Amino acid sequence: MTKRDPCDLTGITPESWTCIDCGINTAPGVPTRIEMERRYRASAAAKLLSATGEAPPLATLCPDDTWEVYTVRDAVWKAADMAPMGGCLCIGCLEKRLGRRLKPKDFPRHSFNNMPGTARLIERREGAP
Repeated sequence: MTKRDPCDLTGITPESWTCIDCGINTAPGVPTRIEMERRYRASAAAKLLSATGEAPPLATLCPDDTWEVYTVRDAVWKAADMAPMGGCLCIGCLEKRLGRRLKPKDFPRHSFNNMPGTARLIERREGAP
């Protein structure tokens, strides 16, 4: 059995935050998986060389009204013909694949579902006003 590389984020974070159907960046400013792995390795090296033993932050994330970072129930993701960690979809493309508009019950309790986001994401998560 081989030991897993602690810097390998495969299956932990998306390869990219770009919608695989339309190409929109669902999380502007968030590093891709490979970029995050590079930062993780650089941070670990910096920690070793640091006089304080502290690592610099991997990324400074500022969620705002341009983000469409969310998670939906597994059954919803599967109904959209998506595998776990199979990429990102913007809300519009997810709804197109489902053939319906998302509802608040489609979004489970998760920290991603408490972040700021686009008006359409928030409307779907919270329900129409």
